[in-house]
Amino acid sequence: MAGWAMGTVHRSGGRAADARRLGTYAAVVFALQIVILAVWAFRYYGLHDRASPMVGSDFAVFWTAARVAIEHGAAAVFSPRVMQPIEAALRPLADFTPWPYPPTFLLVIIPFGLVPFVAALVMFGVLQIACYIAVMARLVRPLDGQLRIAIAAFPGLIGAALPMQNAFLTVAAAAAALMLLESSPVVAGACIAVLVVKPQFGILFPLALVCGRHWKALISAGVFSAGIVAVSVAAFGVRAWAAFFAFMPEFHRNVVEYGDTFRRGMPSTMSLARAAGLPVGSAYVVHVVVAILAAAAVACVWMRRTRFELRAAAVAAGTLLVQPYYMYYDLLWLVLPIAYLMLDARHVRLRRSEVVVVVLAWVAPAQAFIATITGTGWPVASVILIAVLAMIVRRSGAPARVAA
Repeated sequence: MAGWAMGTVHRSGGRAADARRLGTYAAVVFALQIVILAVWAFRYYGLHDRASPMVGSDFAVFWTAARVAIEHGAAAVFSPRVMQPIEAALRPLADFTPWPYPPTFLLVIIPFGLVPFVAALVMFGVLQIACYIAVMARLVRPLDGQLRIAIAAFPGLIGAALPMQNAFLTVAAAAAALMLLESSPVVAGACIAVLVVKPQFGILFPLALVCGRHWKALISAGVFSAGIVAVSVAAFGVRAWAAFFAFMPEFHRNVVEYGDTFRRGMPSTMSLARAAGLPVGSAYVVHVVVAILAAAAVACVWMRRTRFELRAAAVAAGTLLVQPYYMYYDLLWLVLPIAYLMLDARHVRLRRSEVVVVVLAWVAPAQAFIATITGTGWPVASVILIAVLAMIVRRSGAPARVAA
């Protein structure tokens, strides 16, 4: 009996030491991300060093679109002839980046076109990162301190913050929707509707809501989504939507199918298949198979009505897998399945193999970011996402018990 007690104390002490090391390593990673961003921002905006990576390079496209919409009308944002001169004056990049967003995102971004670029960049960054921090802090509150540090230090932060993309906004909206789904389904539906600014990220939520029988949230999401679209039509006219739908096939062909430059930063299954040398048709087959299996996995988990943490993790991981096009900065979405799996580990302890999968998911954005800025490496995040989703499906069949 004494030996058993000593063994228990030893294991507890070992876990405590592991937790402290985890917190220390995560804090170092977080500090490195902050320092790197600060140095790059100072070099670019303070020292005017155009050889330094530009903090806010993608926001420059957003701000350009806002200015063009104000001066020339919303439909003009889909015209490279109008967009390119303004964008080129802001970005020291040789490649022109088109505007691939629907008019619903213009509703969000157009006010920032009323102020100078740097001020708009700071305002946009502060607002969406504040939303992200507020929601994620509430989500991970039940976790131990060291695990909260690991979530705070998630390497996807630098990938989303460097170009100042809208991933912080979409992740915050999705996380808020999932947190509120059972207690406030109407508000949760409104949060899901926010994803119409980047609608491909809301594609699996209707499936999940139907399979989980969350009818109030489903109706709310539909009504609020329709309302946002209606406001965009009233603000910008039908012509802006017509221009968007006319532009997207060209964008998809030039970027997703044959865009070698963009593919370096695309960690999707489609991109991995193309990087492996498959022709476009075969790459689509691979992607469609993976997407169907991912959607089926999400449906399975939500129909089982298993622990909510697993359902939330499944829809977040599946959202990335079903898309042929998303960029390295969108891997910030991985913070959601990681956080929810950590929360679920309070009920069913993670196996060693599952810990490895979670760790790989945690570092995946760093690998994608390094591969993008160096032009080396393969977009392997989709393989990790498949492992994450398979792990979620397996755990959804395990009975809940208090983890030792």
